[in-house]
Amino acid sequence: MTVRHVTQLELENFANTTSTIEEEGGVLLSVADVKAKEILYRKTLIEQNKITLEEEVPTYAEIYHDLLNAGIRGRVAAYIAWASMPKKYRFPETQDEFAQQVLGLTSDRAIATWRKKYPEIDQMVADLQAEAMLEYRPGAFHALGTVAADPSYRANPDRRLFFEMTKDYTPRIKSEVDDGKGVGHKLLGQLKKLSTAQLLETLGSDAISLMNELEDELSSSGDEPTSSASSEESNG
Repeated sequence: MTVRHVTQLELENFANTTSTIEEEGGVLLSVADVKAKEILYRKTLIEQNKITLEEEVPTYAEIYHDLLNAGIRGRVAAYIAWASMPKKYRFPETQDEFAQQVLGLTSDRAIATWRKKYPEIDQMVADLQAEAMLEYRPGAFHALGTVAADPSYRANPDRRLFFEMTKDYTPRIKSEVDDGKGVGHKLLGQLKKLSTAQLLETLGSDAISLMNELEDELSSSGDEPTSSASSEESNG
């Protein structure tokens, strides 16, 4: 799955797709209601020693707010916002409890019906869960740069990844694959004839990963290896 932001247009299209969902019964929470419930929940977790006083608990109130602003039906928006949370921090913990305690329904049957009739609901939950990873991107890039700048040999893999990402370095194997002359297939064939010990001696400690990388590149390129027989026929 590609990690990206869910756009406003996507939210509005989703709202149009799910606009016919029936929401009979239950209650409609305001964003303030959700925030109040989350404050009480965090207090409960601290009292039960499940989290520390300094630990932050993810909130779904902001997600709920964005979904409502896009025109998504209230109870559907509340469910999606709740389901997009990590299970550890969901309150209530189960879908049935959420339906009864938050949405005021008698059971989670309505939610199950929504999800069955509109698979886009589960897809939206998955997209929002993936989007949450973007919060860690700045820290991850900073950590990569910090480790890559370490002159120790132990940082070699991080340096290699760093330079590949900045386009300062192109792996030799990838260069061979991309030359369009079938050299990559020939190289792979030669490498496969070597023992593991010979591969490690030739390519270093990451020999196996380099082999896999080469195979993946050749597979994705869709190029067919050029046989000696076909070459001779074309030359004749």
